[in-house]
Amino acid sequence: MIENHSLIVNGLPFGYQVAGPADGDPLVLLPAQGDWASLRDELARKRRVYVPDMSNHGGETEAYPYPSSQRLCDELLALLDALGLDRVDLAGRAKGGEAAYLVAQAQPWRVARLVLEEVWAPLPYAGRGKMRPETTDVDWFQLPGDPSLPEPDELDGFRRITAPTLVLAGGPASHLRQDVLAEMARRIPDARLTTIPVGHLVHAASPQEFVRSVVEFLDELPDSESARLWLAERGVVRTGEDSWTDGESEEGRLTSNEVAHRWAAAAVGDDSVDMEHRLRLGFGLVDLLDEYRVTAEIGFAVRGTEDPGTTRALWNGYRSRLDAPAACEAIVHSLRVDWFEDRDTAETAFTEVLGKDITQLRPDTPEPMLRRAQRVLESSGPVPWQVKALAYRAAARVPALREAVFRGILHSHHDVYGDLDPVRAHALLDQMELPEDTEHLAELRSALKSGPRP
Repeated sequence: MIENHSLIVNGLPFGYQVAGPADGDPLVLLPAQGDWASLRDELARKRRVYVPDMSNHGGETEAYPYPSSQRLCDELLALLDALGLDRVDLAGRAKGGEAAYLVAQAQPWRVARLVLEEVWAPLPYAGRGKMRPETTDVDWFQLPGDPSLPEPDELDGFRRITAPTLVLAGGPASHLRQDVLAEMARRIPDARLTTIPVGHLVHAASPQEFVRSVVEFLDELPDSESARLWLAERGVVRTGEDSWTDGESEEGRLTSNEVAHRWAAAAVGDDSVDMEHRLRLGFGLVDLLDEYRVTAEIGFAVRGTEDPGTTRALWNGYRSRLDAPAACEAIVHSLRVDWFEDRDTAETAFTEVLGKDITQLRPDTPEPMLRRAQRVLESSGPVPWQVKALAYRAAARVPALREAVFRGILHSHHDVYGDLDPVRAHALLDQMELPEDTEHLAELRSALKSGPRP
């Protein structure tokens, strides 16, 4: 059953529809031009679906009578506040999608998952091309001179989005440049790009595939969301970028570091679930908090285990986060100090996160593998030379990884725990033909010629 409601937002009446069970997870749809009735009805089986009516929200000048994306974003945030919705799934297309990603940039902690169908992105080469006949109501498309267009220093706002994101593209038949959609998906740290090649109105041209793609994505539960729910069950709720509350602490506020110190051990040690589930919970806390204390607790929990399921879950957790566009400092730091600096675990750890995959290190290596290789190589100073030498040689043949190999050798020499073969390391530097003005290159060559450190 669909209910129609209205309330006052920022002094103006704001209408919206609601469907689905009252206790369902909240989902906000911003369908812009297209009718998402089929998606709304499918999602409302289990979720509480809100559809704001933004069609009558005019622009700010007579010359530009269309609402800016930023204005829609501000009004949507005010609506969420008025409805008491602290955290939602958010889905939008076209102009509604632009408002959706601005919300996810402005208050990342409020968006659990994000869906963007054929949404233009303000990237340097984001020309729209010609309008196609399927596009009939231009007020859902930014026009030349749209005051909502961001300045160049705002273009990296996509990296602030923390929600798992589905970017749906319509393929070559769409009037939007598909390379722009792909670039937007690349910039969002946890995004996937799905192309349904039917043109700009994906939901109308291929409704069944559109609904299936969105529902399957929203039904997935990321590790970070599992961790957030686990904390919420214990009264710990996020209130800001680095702000949490448990309702009891002094001034009612906790930092991410404090949450990690209070709850990481309990999460990873929760014996009501099996070890693989506990590891997923732990890695979810890493995703939420990016605090080394959580990775330390993960290490304590698995140290010495020989269970293959636990080992697989452990290293899958590290690899997936090393693959990700956004660097997780806690994971990189933990890899070095917890695993590489320990001679009992260095070989196993290096083999699991990179050594098994050295045959994939080629000039055409996909970006996730390049990111992981770069992070592992730069942290690999303490790994025994005989363990990492093959990976160094393979990476040296990939231009995009040569700087990482250089930094690995540099840290192998300077790190108190570092390990290297000076002769072979020097030969590898020569093989890579690095620019002569590379910082520290001359000093490193001279030091390696002198032989092993005293």
